[in-house]
Amino acid sequence: MSIIDNKGKLFGKINIIDLIAVVLILAVVALLGTKLLTNDSVGLSGPGQPIVYTVKVENVDEDVYEFVQDNLPSQLMANGQLQNGQVTAVEGTLVESPSINVQQNPTLGMTTLNYDEAGTYDLLFTIEATVKDNVASELGTQEIRVGKTHIVKTTTFELENGIIQSCERLEVAE
Repeated sequence: MSIIDNKGKLFGKINIIDLIAVVLILAVVALLGTKLLTNDSVGLSGPGQPIVYTVKVENVDEDVYEFVQDNLPSQLMANGQLQNGQVTAVEGTLVESPSINVQQNPTLGMTTLNYDEAGTYDLLFTIEATVKDNVASELGTQEIRVGKTHIVKTTTFELENGIIQSCERLEVAE
């Protein structure tokens, strides 16, 4: 018995052209599966875009501020998964007297009145991270853009209603 018979079939069972087509389909499926299932940091910017951004969170209790200070640096989280970034610093400004201020929120398209309670702190977080895609600038499920609302969520604390104050894109290490 020969490997290829006179009809061009391998072992008399399968056509060589069909075999090549099946092998190519399996190779494409394997390649796509590998790309979709691996969590690498290669996006449109190559290996990822390192950024440093600041987030302001107002009216934080003193106890929470002290806890945050004691737990820095702290790894970022989103949807129960660790993110490629961490909160590296926090600065607190004591609110000495109560005040009411008007805040424009372009993300939500609305204006809000904020009441700053005396004895609380306004915190400014410094966060260092790497975004996968320089165009979307997403870290987890949040876009990193100045003026957007932001939840500062780490393995040890979570503060909502922050506003991104600044964002600096750093040189990509080669």
